[in-house]
Amino acid sequence: MNEKQDLVTVFKGQPFEAEIIRGRLEAEGIPAMIFNNSMSAIFSTYTAMAGSVSVLVTPQDEIRAKELIEG
Repeated sequence: MNEKQDLVTVFKGQPFEAEIIRGRLEAEGIPAMIFNNSMSAIFSTYTAMAGSVSVLVTPQDEIRAKELIEG
């Protein structure tokens, strides 16, 4: 995934849910990344304080990713 490319959020949730979603998307050929995951792993209360982690994809993959997540 090109770091300079704009990314869109397709899922927000707990870190374990985000890992499952990321894996499912990547299994379908959609590159995905998790944002804020490292901080929540370091600080157990971080997720509760800062909110959930996000799964990000490229804008080109947004519609297909959301369909897979909802499906």
